[in-house]
Amino acid sequence: MVLGCLTLGCSDSSNRWPDPKTDEAPLRTMKRAIDAGDWQRAYEYTDAVLLRYPDDIDVLIDLAKVAHVNEQPSRAADILIQACRVESFEQEPRVHQAMVALISAGRLFDAMEFLAEAIRAQPDHHEMRRTLFDLYVGTENRRASLPHGRFLVRKRQFDLELLKSLGNTVRRTLDPKPLEEVASRNPSDRRPMIGRARIQFDEGDFGGAIDLLREIIEAHPTFVPAHALLARSLASAGRFDDLKQWAEKPVVGIERESNYWLALGDWARAKQQLPQAARAYWQATQADADVAESWTKLGVSLKQLVQSGSEFPKQAIESVERRSTLLSKFNQQKSRFERTGEISREIATEIAVTLRDLGRLWEAEAWAATATTLPADDAVQVEKTRNQIISLLRKDTPWQTTQQHPEFAIDLSYLPLPGIAASSATGDAAILDSQQRVASPDAADATTPKLHLVNEASLRNLNFLGATADDLDQPGIMLHETLGCGGGTLDFDLDGWSDLYLAAAGGRPPKRDSDPNALFRNLDGTFAEVTIASETGDTGFGQGVAVGDVNEDGFPDLLVLNYGPNSLLINNGDGTFSNATERLPDEASSQSWSTSAAIADLDNDGISDLVILHYCAGLEPSTQACGNENEETPRSCSPMKFPADRDRFYRGVGDGSFIDATDLWAAEPSVRGRGLGVVVGAFDDVAGCDILVANDMTHNHYWRGSGEATKFKLSESAIALGLAGDDRSTAQGSMGIAASDLDRDGDIDFYVTNFDREYNTLYEQVSPGQWQDRTALHDLIQPTLPLVGFGTAAIDLDHDAQMELILTNGHVDMFSREGKKSVYAHPMQIFQRGNDNRFASMENAFASEYLATPHVGRALWTLDANRDHQTDIAVTHQAEPVALLINRNRAPDNKTPGNWIELELTGAVSARDAIGSKILIQCDGKNWTTALTSGDGYLCSNERRLRIGLGDTDGDCEITVTWPNQTQQTWSSLGRGQCWLLVQDAAEAFKKS
Repeated sequence: MVLGCLTLGCSDSSNRWPDPKTDEAPLRTMKRAIDAGDWQRAYEYTDAVLLRYPDDIDVLIDLAKVAHVNEQPSRAADILIQACRVESFEQEPRVHQAMVALISAGRLFDAMEFLAEAIRAQPDHHEMRRTLFDLYVGTENRRASLPHGRFLVRKRQFDLELLKSLGNTVRRTLDPKPLEEVASRNPSDRRPMIGRARIQFDEGDFGGAIDLLREIIEAHPTFVPAHALLARSLASAGRFDDLKQWAEKPVVGIERESNYWLALGDWARAKQQLPQAARAYWQATQADADVAESWTKLGVSLKQLVQSGSEFPKQAIESVERRSTLLSKFNQQKSRFERTGEISREIATEIAVTLRDLGRLWEAEAWAATATTLPADDAVQVEKTRNQIISLLRKDTPWQTTQQHPEFAIDLSYLPLPGIAASSATGDAAILDSQQRVASPDAADATTPKLHLVNEASLRNLNFLGATADDLDQPGIMLHETLGCGGGTLDFDLDGWSDLYLAAAGGRPPKRDSDPNALFRNLDGTFAEVTIASETGDTGFGQGVAVGDVNEDGFPDLLVLNYGPNSLLINNGDGTFSNATERLPDEASSQSWSTSAAIADLDNDGISDLVILHYCAGLEPSTQACGNENEETPRSCSPMKFPADRDRFYRGVGDGSFIDATDLWAAEPSVRGRGLGVVVGAFDDVAGCDILVANDMTHNHYWRGSGEATKFKLSESAIALGLAGDDRSTAQGSMGIAASDLDRDGDIDFYVTNFDREYNTLYEQVSPGQWQDRTALHDLIQPTLPLVGFGTAAIDLDHDAQMELILTNGHVDMFSREGKKSVYAHPMQIFQRGNDNRFASMENAFASEYLATPHVGRALWTLDANRDHQTDIAVTHQAEPVALLINRNRAPDNKTPGNWIELELTGAVSARDAIGSKILIQCDGKNWTTALTSGDGYLCSNERRLRIGLGDTDGDCEITVTWPNQTQQTWSSLGRGQCWLLVQDAAEAFKKS
């Protein structure tokens, strides 16, 4: 038998190899094969072993080795990946081994996805992250590389090569041959060839780049970097028809690529579409702020727009040009550094200084640190430069600082997109993607924005944060810190430009140890702070601001509301103010918590009086914290924990001083309120000024006056008039007030903002002097229930003869309620009444980054900051600077969408401010009714110029004014598109610029 086996070549049964599919011990058999040196036989058992031992690291390593020896790099890589996942990627050498195996198999992009997964699991494995950064850079995916490069710099895991790659936005410096070698190993993956295509693009071989990029895209239609570079190549080659054809096919994620927007900008520029070009170039700066070309082209486009008649701040253009210059300087310095052998300490230091000037402080410090390692040069003060940069850095310093860089405040989202962007997953979708949007079912279509509100505060040099504390972005806010700070509009120098006064706080009530308030003078649309020169820097714990002419000299004065002594600032007419607080009885020593106020002639004696609201009584609200034992951080107390304080009414006596007339006028309600918002004007059919007060958690108050000046009395009747609470007469947490003829029926309605779980209330005047909660009727309950409403206003934003309701929202603290943490920042909301009388949320109809971002808003009021006869909006916040929302609603012909007329009223017999006047506008057979008011809601004062949108009406207007003393005057043939000054008892209307 043995001889036969030898002759026939048979083997002993003990040496036979079992079938891998049925082997009960495949691992033991595989190891026998390895010991025997039969690696091919061992490989046959790979699947069976993997099935039984998927989580055994030692087994997986053996399997990978078997695959490697059998020249199966792709299989070896997959097994190593499985091993890395079992270990949660803790073994960095093993991750590196798997990545190398993938690249050896030509699976470069699988290697990058694998590394990204590994870094998500082990974010502090810096070598893995550095490798991924280099691979992204090599495959022309700058957008994906940036977060990793910046992370490494912050962690001080950088070297010169990383810094050079991080700052390179001009030309490819990497050799594409290694990528081509990878592509040869896996011919089905053409993506590595993008390195060669970029070289062709840089060398001006646009045709070659286009052909190669199309080949890549045909195989990989979702590869965004190739699409973006193809768009640039087509635009650079002047092949705009091909670019348009390419843009007709949506590419997900393309709007995040600066190359895409540069291509669209070039297309629009070639078509002489200046607004569209500017918009596209601005989008390119948003996608990547480090590309000099984007800023250069944006600056040129903005200049062209100004030359064509568009309004744009000179300072903004200058800031764009400055950034373009600095970026070009950086690129030249870096090129010079590289061309001189990368050893110059002097040039490296110059690069650090330029990066500092650009606001890229982390990068600047890294270059300065690198400079210290280069050959010594006694003439270069690198340590001094580095220390200066370090002094500007904090742990939370952003990669790109925006302070003192107004170019980052530019928002051109209101400009139209190039036509070919419409079907390409355009930037509008990203811009308008709100994190917390709350809209009614009939919200306007987000894909067709026609309205624009652009935050140009920083752009117009309005840089101010009036905060009640330093840590308002952290839980545990005290009650006295929750209300925020307000402000107001006034033309203190009578130059026709709206100036701004802004309140600040931060100290300890009732002391005067807070940050000073600020006065900003409007100089042709750009603001300059003149606080010190004007002597208006009140340092009380600032809350609200009231504006009015208290001494009837024609210059607006300021009443500053504080938690503690209020301040009365009298306008001297020469650019300065005098502190006249002594004219207010007991205010100099007051410990009351004042919030909002109004200046108006209440008793109709021709002299302005004062209404001052008070919140909680005493100083305990500023010292007591609340919460329960389950909360780690104390939370703000409910205002109901403290007694309500009495509102005060001061009567003007003719010499600029006041007496406390609260008792004299019998102004004691049945239940005192915690007053937050106030508006004064002629609201009903009874002669004289009326006062609506929004109270927090107590019924609102509505005061009417009666009797001659010597016998004048006030009576409170909000409950009887339907204004005390909601439709069920329930008291709400009321704050802001908007007063307007919202339904165009000839009388004044109110919109009052409330706390969350309490809808904001629309009170319609259903008969003279009688209001009704009709919020549900107009579909306005659900959109506001989740939010906390503060400031609000009724504005015709687009002059279409229909008032919009705009409101700023934000919670009072970050606390847990019923197991859920409160959301602090809330979206702004805008509602418009439709033909069916229902209101629809329309913020989605706006192209506005500000609206797309939630805020912790507080006060909101109106002005025309740039004198384009459209209403702009100022908004204060808890933990971010004041916003100046410029209204840029323009029709294609560069005119405002609708006609308009503006009115300024001056009393002669009545008080000069003429608060309490009613105005009827008749034009083209249509009527508008409005009222001249004071107080204007929550902690604020609107501009006093009335602006009425007339829609598409033709012809001149007839204006009838019922003055506060009930005399009437009518002026005929007043032209649209003009501002008219109407003076009591003057026969002629005066045209103003």
